[in-house]
Amino acid sequence: MDFDAVRSSLRGPAALISTIFHEDFSLDDEAIERNIRSMFDRGFGKGGGFLIAPCGDGEYVTLSPEENARVVAAAIRGSDGSVPVVAGVQSFDYRLAAHTAEGARRAGAVAVMMAPPVYYTLNDEAIVDWYERFGRTVDIGIMLYEQAWRGPMVNAGIRPDLVGRLLEIPSVVAMKHVGLFTLPDVFAILHRYHDRFAYIDSSACYAMTVGHMHGAAGYTSEIAPLWPEFEMRYWQLLEAGSYREAEIHRTKIAPLLQLVGNPPPGTSAFSWISVIKAALEYVGLTGGPLRPPFRALNAAEKAEVFRALEAAGVPTMQPARA
Repeated sequence: MDFDAVRSSLRGPAALISTIFHEDFSLDDEAIERNIRSMFDRGFGKGGGFLIAPCGDGEYVTLSPEENARVVAAAIRGSDGSVPVVAGVQSFDYRLAAHTAEGARRAGAVAVMMAPPVYYTLNDEAIVDWYERFGRTVDIGIMLYEQAWRGPMVNAGIRPDLVGRLLEIPSVVAMKHVGLFTLPDVFAILHRYHDRFAYIDSSACYAMTVGHMHGAAGYTSEIAPLWPEFEMRYWQLLEAGSYREAEIHRTKIAPLLQLVGNPPPGTSAFSWISVIKAALEYVGLTGGPLRPPFRALNAAEKAEVFRALEAAGVPTMQPARA
């Protein structure tokens, strides 16, 4: 695989794609494809952008390797192969991660988003060894997934020297990073290495505008599947260097992002997934059930989400269902 080409292709908003299930929790490939096609019919991908499918928002930790590959294939079909697809892969066993990644590669993914094993506290040597072993096993790009809030990589520190060591692995093409809380390190990383990998901001864009000034290649987006026109306009402003206008544009959805980060009380773990699936229903797409341990929002919770979406001006394709 041409890793330089993969790296340069990962630019713009990274749409986080929800995995859609039938009522029996089996995969609904057609609904995933329809949701994605709707994004592209409304202009996503024109001038930048790519898909992360499956991903954390897409309950990827609940998927089998075969289901993971099916989600990638649905993303390829829904986008007509017009943008890169990155597949989320997670396992404590790098052999199983590699097996899943190989299926994703065969289905059309150009890279995998993969965190180190998050249960254990890891030092630098363990982190580097994890990615080196994986990189020797599968011919696919690697997007490092920094998950500092879970512990392992924050203990090692996402320092420029560690990033430099990881970039010696030929297949490392990108890093997804919540850089809001470590901006000095982020700027140091970008200044040293922005031309060697794609830095993807995952701070809900609180750090993306300034990150773009320093060489960030893109950012993750829960909004793109709901309102692709909004995200493509933000990216257009960033690329034009219209940073003040970009920030003003972004503030329109600040209350909505706050709701995603702080879902209604009482929802189960990772409940932003529930909010996003409700939001898909609001705009007229398919949300559907969530696999346990997650659950869908009830009617009262959905109504709260729908009010926030309406207040933010998120357009709908059909009347919302409460």
